[in-house]
Amino acid sequence: MNYEANLQRDAQGRLYIPPTQRPDGSWRPIRYVKEGYIPQEEQDIYQSKGKKWAEGAKSAFPVGYSGPKIEKPEYKPTNEDLTKPAMTKNQKKRQKKKEKKSQLTEEFSIDEVIIPVSSMTVSDEKQPVKATTGDETAKRRKNLEKKLRAINELQEKVDQGIVVPDKDQKAKLGKRSEIEKELSLL
Repeated sequence: MNYEANLQRDAQGRLYIPPTQRPDGSWRPIRYVKEGYIPQEEQDIYQSKGKKWAEGAKSAFPVGYSGPKIEKPEYKPTNEDLTKPAMTKNQKKRQKKKEKKSQLTEEFSIDEVIIPVSSMTVSDEKQPVKATTGDETAKRRKNLEKKLRAINELQEKVDQGIVVPDKDQKAKLGKRSEIEKELSLL
């Protein structure tokens, strides 16, 4: 439809749509419009980017597929496949775990494990900490000093009567001599 043919200019040069009569007999008023006016019936319906994308995505192919259909090579089972029942993914995982476990048990015999364990002795004596590097000794010293500070603070509170030590606090106070010994070894 040629809508520009319906547009007219008034004496001042402005574009307008002339009045028209409605089916009920009443008249539509004059409508002034700008240059390049397109009536609403002639305009394309607005579609958001998402809607356009969704319409564009509707195709016979899956998302991301743009080429011709590729046929998979036909699977031909081997003799091994025919004799073994098909295994699920979890069954395969379990099978691998069993194989690893059986390999580990094959590596060590029971006698090899029992003999070293039976020759071990248990003692109540605490072994001094053997530090291998200077960083580790510094760390250990700092840690022991921190513990000793906490014990001293707790002892002061107990002496002043601020705190009545419970079972754990008494055990902490009892470890003071051990910590001091270990500090002297470092």
